[in-house]
Amino acid sequence: MKKEIFAVLVLLLLIGGTYLLAGKERGGPVDDYTVLTGSIIQVTGLVERSYNITYDELSRLPAKNVEAPLYCVGEPGKVRKNGTWKGVPLKTVLELAGPQGGAYKVALYASDGFTTDFYLNTVMGDENIIIAYEFNGEPITPRIVAPGRWGYKWIKYLTKIELVSYDFKGTWESAGYPDDAYITDGSSPGR
Repeated sequence: MKKEIFAVLVLLLLIGGTYLLAGKERGGPVDDYTVLTGSIIQVTGLVERSYNITYDELSRLPAKNVEAPLYCVGEPGKVRKNGTWKGVPLKTVLELAGPQGGAYKVALYASDGFTTDFYLNTVMGDENIIIAYEFNGEPITPRIVAPGRWGYKWIKYLTKIELVSYDFKGTWESAGYPDDAYITDGSSPGR
């Protein structure tokens, strides 16, 4: 009897996981509207006012459109996505929280465990680093768009933004990839 219950539980987990994975950004069986509107991003760390921002609240802030291609270091010559990204400058979201003195880096966390980072002065000086919530006019789960940088800076499924006072390194950065992630000649930055 225990084996049968275990088998049923494993089957339910497999079906549920497949169902969620198939729903990715658009077009899958997951109710995208619920996933999108249920998105909450926590803004915390060395800020005057920690807060949470929902998808709907994010989409009501002053937005901008950014035309940018997404390149992955695994396939440096291949454009993964290209089009118009609509979102709020990351700078604006941080200004609402009020960065405190001593804040050095912006640590970014995704629901799937992926992390990345930017230097605070980079974010505050670049209005084109945005938290996108639309791609080519269609809603997407919130993600960072960082034109001119490798895809490991374009974190999707964004759940937390944390200002820190130390040299935080994200997933790829801690594996030896460049922290600035600038695409210079189209070849992978390697490690």
